[in-house]
Amino acid sequence: MFSTHKDSIAHADDIASLQAWKDFTLKFWEESAPATKEEQSRQLFHSGFYRSRAGLYDLTENDLNAFLSDYQSLRLQSINQKYQTVLSDRVLCGHVLANYFGVEKNICMISKNGAQWLESPWWTNGNTAPSEVHVHSLAPDSHAQYRKIKLVESSDSQTFQKAFVNQLVEEAQEHNEALIISTAPVQHSWLTKVSPDGYHLLHVLLVREPDEGLPEIAAASLTVGSMATSSNTPMRVEEGALSASINPQTGLITACRGLNQQGVIDTYLQHPDTAQTLVGEHLPNWADIRKALLRFFDESSYLHVCSLSFVVTETGVSFFGTNTDVMAAHQMHQPLLEHPGITNHLNKVSG
Repeated sequence: MFSTHKDSIAHADDIASLQAWKDFTLKFWEESAPATKEEQSRQLFHSGFYRSRAGLYDLTENDLNAFLSDYQSLRLQSINQKYQTVLSDRVLCGHVLANYFGVEKNICMISKNGAQWLESPWWTNGNTAPSEVHVHSLAPDSHAQYRKIKLVESSDSQTFQKAFVNQLVEEAQEHNEALIISTAPVQHSWLTKVSPDGYHLLHVLLVREPDEGLPEIAAASLTVGSMATSSNTPMRVEEGALSASINPQTGLITACRGLNQQGVIDTYLQHPDTAQTLVGEHLPNWADIRKALLRFFDESSYLHVCSLSFVVTETGVSFFGTNTDVMAAHQMHQPLLEHPGITNHLNKVSG
């Protein structure tokens, strides 16, 4: 592997590398991030990091080249070759993962051409409408683009449904995108006690170890929202969510970090809003979750690296999405390039 991030970017001359650099560059300038000094912004750009990482990684004290850059994270996806398509397709990936985990039940697909019902509309058979649904974007790697919509009592009526669906069709036409309506999983009661604000997602990075290709959990973390970050979109550490590091073997929460109001990394033993203890607690049902994760990855031998996000439920987990943009939640605790499996795969795609 090249000795520095700048070296790897300078030698990015194959199609996959150039596409990764294009995707990184577009997001770098689109990203809403705290203001950084021009020199620091230039350093981050030329090293393949988004500007929001400046505060998260404490780059003044740590070696920049120990961290997996955002460009490298995008580049790493090509290790899965054509099978990355499976991970990029929410519906297809959900079908695969349904053999191992809970998944949201897809109800209706929305596109600029109209609505396609995957299940019978609840008003046609007299069933009660769900109390809330999710609307996900079907754009690749669109983990953050979802809405939780609470349905009112009149939601059973066909008139309401037509108006609701027609509104989504108009949105799809306006933005030229595809959406899917699905059932909303119920979060584990312990996590709701930690903070009632939104979903606190479990992020897991799976890799194959270098020698025998055995499945391994390279990193696991939980993003925990707060009143300050309350919204219908998943909480992100860049926007103030806490990142709780999880021991991949035991499920023990070993540390919790987050940006404080001054934009500086702080450590937390308890949730700042509810005073519920985080560090020292175990993630519910971790033994079964871990077993299912390793079984999935072991049986998916065509995948070499995989980043998944889940809602933790009373019985296990429910698949939420695939996402490469959560590496920051892991790296707030430990640089990912210190993991031999990640480094090994990056060597293969970097030449």
